[in-house]
Amino acid sequence: MKVYVLALAILLFSSCENFNFGSKDKDKDTTSDTTSSSTSSSPAADTKPVTEEPKSAPDETVINVEPTLVRPQLFLMMKDFSDNPGSIKTKQDVLFNNLDFLLVKNQLIPVGAPAAWHSQQANLYVVEAGVPLDKKLSKEEPGTFYRQTKRTKAVVVHFFGRRSLLPRAYKAMEEWLKDNHQTAVGVPWEVYESDHKVVKDNDFLQTDVYSETK
Repeated sequence: MKVYVLALAILLFSSCENFNFGSKDKDKDTTSDTTSSSTSSSPAADTKPVTEEPKSAPDETVINVEPTLVRPQLFLMMKDFSDNPGSIKTKQDVLFNNLDFLLVKNQLIPVGAPAAWHSQQANLYVVEAGVPLDKKLSKEEPGTFYRQTKRTKAVVVHFFGRRSLLPRAYKAMEEWLKDNHQTAVGVPWEVYESDHKVVKDNDFLQTDVYSETK
């Protein structure tokens, strides 16, 4: 009987030893895998991400300057003032909306593209907006007046681009006048050949800037 108990104890002790060694081997394998994974990821951790600077949109502005002749034209006009140059564009848009209303009201169709004259008086910035007509209104409308251009020698800048970049057209005009030994007369005006409400590509609107010359 004692021999049987002793044999059973030895058998249990041997099984426990085998179980413990199996656990140690398993832990060892796990540790090895973790270390290997950590080592393989360390170069990526040291690598800094490559960031590309955003590319700016290409400047597709086109400017052509040439001498021309201005033909006689009647314009129905409206005017507004501001001591803030930043609000002139908004005021100009309102003037053109009012002129459009008057055209519909009087059943008139403009005979050309709308135009605007910009000037400065003392501390006031002035905008005069007009639409070309072939005849005057049948009756006077409050807040309106007429401007008649005459046949005269002029320079025109054909500008294709965003309207916010129009100062480039005036600069090109100044350079052309200097190079051709001519002088601007009166207030230049802008003719909006492209309607921004119709043309989808507002980065390539046509605006012609005129100035009488001598």
